[in-house]
Parts: sequence; C-alpha cells; structure tokens
Amino acid sequence: MARILPLRSGAICRSDGPAEQKTMITIKHFMDPVEKTDGDRIWVEPIGLTLDLKQWCEVNHTLCHVAPPRDLWDWFIVHPDGYEFFRGRYHEWLSKSPYKPALQQLAWAAMREEITLLHQSDDPEHNSATALHEFLSELEAYCSPDTE
Repeated sequence: MARILPLRSGAICRSDGPAEQKTMITIKHFMDPVEKTDGDRIWVEPIGLTLDLKQWCEVNHTLCHVAPPRDLWDWFIVHPDGYEFFRGRYHEWLSKSPYKPALQQLAWAAMREEITLLHQSDDPEHNSATALHEFLSELEAYCSPDTE
C-alpha cells in the first residue's frame, strides 16, 4: 500500500514498500527562487508566458494545454473560496482529456525525477498547480512500472 509522506512545503514522497519508489513533485509560485532541487520547472496555467519571463523564471516547459479550461480558471479567480468545486471540475475535465496518457507519463516521470509545477496564484495551497498535483497523485496509483 502506498503512503504519502510530506517532505517539505509542496513536495510529497510516495513509498511503495521495499522498492522505495519515490515521487517528487514540488509546487511553487513562478516568481519563487529557483533551487537546484526543482528539477524540470513546468508552467501549468492556461495563459502563456512571454519568452523573457519564461527565461527569467527558468521555466523549462509550458503545459497550457493541460491547465484548467480558461472559463473555469476565470471563475476560480473570482471565487477563490470555491477551490473544491474548481478542483472537482478540473479533475473531471482532465480525466476526459485527450492528454490523460501524457499526464500518466508525467506522473510516472515524477517517480524517477524531480518536477516543479509552477502557478501564478497568491494562494500557495489552492491553485492550478496544486489541483494538477492532486490529479497526478491519483494517476500514480495506476501507473505500472512498464509505463515509459
């Protein structure tokens, strides 16, 4: 049985018994300082970044296509207390998305390397990156070691 162990703010470690497979996903605001332990820094908001901002914040990948749908994201900005509704709708959208196989690959990759999901929200616990992280954590339970 998998255990989720908190490591540091925004990071989790998933232990699967003797094999000790670990998952490292960190969640940060895109303007937070870059650290050596960040691994691949991935922007997960529905709006793009300018090239200079992407370079300045050392963003390795922009995954706007798996970010929340813009209308849902706009709703959440207006209703910051509606995180549970936002997360539920976003997870429903992701589970029906044609990108679900790619998200499974990302979940598996996070078991082998460090990944940082970047958001733009003022709330460090209720944002697009946190919601995506929760979805990826659910997918990890279904990732087989053969998934590459």
